[in-house]
Parts: sequence; C-alpha cells; structure tokens
Amino acid sequence: MKISKTILATLAALAAQIIFGFSFMFTGIALKNASPMTVIADRYIVAFLGLSLVMLLTKTKLKIGKNIWKLLLMSLFQPLMYFIFETYGVQLTNSSFSGVMISMIPIVSMIAGIFVLGERTSFMQYIFAALSVAGVVIAVLSGKKEGIISVFGVFLLIGAVLSSAFYNISSRKISGEFSVLERTYAMTLIGVVSFLLIAFFENIQNPVNIVSGFSKPSYLYSILYLGILSSVVAFLLLNFANTHLPVAKTTVFSNVTTVVSVIAGVTFLDEQISDLVILGVIMIVTGVIGVQALNVKQ
Repeated sequence: MKISKTILATLAALAAQIIFGFSFMFTGIALKNASPMTVIADRYIVAFLGLSLVMLLTKTKLKIGKNIWKLLLMSLFQPLMYFIFETYGVQLTNSSFSGVMISMIPIVSMIAGIFVLGERTSFMQYIFAALSVAGVVIAVLSGKKEGIISVFGVFLLIGAVLSSAFYNISSRKISGEFSVLERTYAMTLIGVVSFLLIAFFENIQNPVNIVSGFSKPSYLYSILYLGILSSVVAFLLLNFANTHLPVAKTTVFSNVTTVVSVIAGVTFLDEQISDLVILGVIMIVTGVIGVQALNVKQ
C-alpha cells in the first residue's frame, strides 16, 4: 500500500519535533561546558560538515538560481534571528515565561498562514490549538519557579516567536522553487558562518575556547546530537513537512516538543513531575490530535 505524501509529511513534522524535544536535554548538558553562542556555533560546525559530507557522498548538486535571496531571507528568520532572540530572551526573563512565549509559535504561524498564504483554518482548529498552547502554559508554569522578567527580554522572545512563524511561512512559500535539501543547506550555511563570527568575537581573547569543549565526551556527544539530528535531520524533515502540509498543521506539532522534553527530563535526568504537568501534557497531546484530525480548507 502506497503511503500518501500528506501522511509522510505529518510523520515528518512529528519526528522533527520529537528530535527538538530531546535537544533541550542535550543543550543543557552542552551549556555546562561552554557559553550559549559557542554551543550554537559548534552545533552548526558539525551540522555543516555532516550535511556537506552527505551531499558529497550522494553527489547531490545544488541548483540555487537567481532567486537565492529567498533562501537568504528564510535563513535569516531561522536559524539566525530565532536562536539569537531565544538565547538572550531566556537569559533576560526566566524559563517559565520563555516557555509560555515560545508555545505561541503555532498560533502565530497559523494566523500568518491565513494572511500570507491564504490558508483557511476552521474554528475548531483554533480551539484545539488553543487547548494545546494552554497545556504548554500549565506544564511550564507548574514545573518552574518564577524569576525576574526584563521588558527587553519580553521583546526578544516576541522576536523569537515571530522569527519561527515567518520561517515556516517562507519555507512553505518557496517550497516549489527550492528543494528540501537546498533549503536546509542554506539554513546550515548561514548558521555556521553567522554563529562562528559571533562566537569568535565573544571569545576574541581566547578563540580556542570555540572548539576546546570537543575534548570532553559529554560535550562531544551533545553537540553531535544537536548538530546532526537537531540541525540537519530535523530541519530536513520539517522542510519536507512544510512542502506538503499547511502551516497550521505543521507548526502545531511544536507543542509536542514540550511533551518530549518533560519525558526526557524525568527519564534521563531524574527530574520531578507534578500532577499539573501531567495534565498539561494531556492537553497538549489532545490539542495536537484535534488539529491533525480536522481538515484544513484551502
């Protein structure tokens, strides 16, 4: 029996968010050995080398064409703007508030899809999406302590949400012009160049700090996961999903990341989980299933 591209795209979107869910755990491990910008730079070094090797072995040739600016624009949103806004936004607020803000990505993406791509979303899909976001809010707020929130940090997190939403929009909009591999490679190239420059200036007194963490096993396997799975495989899957699914369906899976991160924390890091967190997880899953079960009217 032949599986439709819609089903494959749905599974791809789900798989990508599961990978992203575990990335929080590996990012936490990596941050014990290096600064945020150094960690991001190292993951994109690995991602760029890994993706380049795959293209070399498969003899894949990129046909970018004259509209390369469209790839640059997409890559500006993700990974460059998103990672900068998110990293420093989290530092200037707190984990709880940041989680609530980032959980708004599916709703913002859905609304942007309506205005930019002309996608129509049913009222019940809004209800299920809101239920999913509410689940994220409950799960995050019940599992974290409140901290000091900076107004500037709030604006940075809003920038992260908008960056992610417009990445999903732009990736889908140019999906007929550029392949999944072309979009992913452009993102990886922009990521490695940009974050290496940022990390270099951050470590200008001692540039060797950028790569010194690789000598530690825990840092090495964390960066390999973040670089190969999170920055290459997951975005290949996500760009494939954006090609064959409306943005409303692709982005709602981002809330699955919260579920996976909770499970990973409890299972591998011995973190405690409350009844409210379990309730939030149930709401998230219910919301995701609801949006996926309903048809999006074109």
